[in-house]
Amino acid sequence: MPPRNRLMRDEIRVTATRLFGVRGLGAVTLQEIADELGVSKAALYHYFPNKEALVRDIFEEWARVAVDRISAVVALDEPASVRLRRILERHVLALTRDLHLYTLGFRDQDQLPESARGVFDRFKRDVDTAVGTVIREGVESGEFTPVDPKIAAFAVIGMCNWMFKWYRPDGKYEPHELAAMLSRMALGGLLRRDHPGADGGALDRAALIAEMAADLQREVDTLRAAVHQHSCAKPADSGPDPGDLP
Repeated sequence: MPPRNRLMRDEIRVTATRLFGVRGLGAVTLQEIADELGVSKAALYHYFPNKEALVRDIFEEWARVAVDRISAVVALDEPASVRLRRILERHVLALTRDLHLYTLGFRDQDQLPESARGVFDRFKRDVDTAVGTVIREGVESGEFTPVDPKIAAFAVIGMCNWMFKWYRPDGKYEPHELAAMLSRMALGGLLRRDHPGADGGALDRAALIAEMAADLQREVDTLRAAVHQHSCAKPADSGPDPGDLP
């Protein structure tokens, strides 16, 4: 997909997710999304043929990135307690960053088109499975107390997911502080008291902030590369510009 089209597609997803999260899925029309973007409805149809396709695309892209990041942590050659802490911290940071999308998924799940609901259900299962795998490995290694990994995974992820009900960006705590707080709570209930890591793996705030900055820098670099590529050579068949459409 040409850089210009990819950037516009991303902008549509971001705008639609915000409107859906604030007002509810059923209360927002494609025309209202087009008006918010300052383009015609025909321009929107150039990227998404209908509302269902837009909602499905929003969830597919988001779920792919989120699961890839968690899977990368699961595969690290580190103690289970360290990997679980990193997964929960990243999950909380993702939730605070994509609050509208999490709200849309959990609050309006019954209203989602079947295709999008399927993507969201797979996402939840993939996260539960990843966390359950790390907890099981922690039990087997002696780091964690003997627990049912599946039940424990539901408990710790559920604690984080419920943030969509109470988290506010202007609240008392910053996202990284909440990430530290919730990961410590989870590890506090799992770590064996006689294990060397029983302190819960104190959060290295500088390391977490560095991870956040690295993620942001990667996104900035990707956007810069796309803009640079577009400015150097306009694709021969890039489709109509949204602003040129009636």
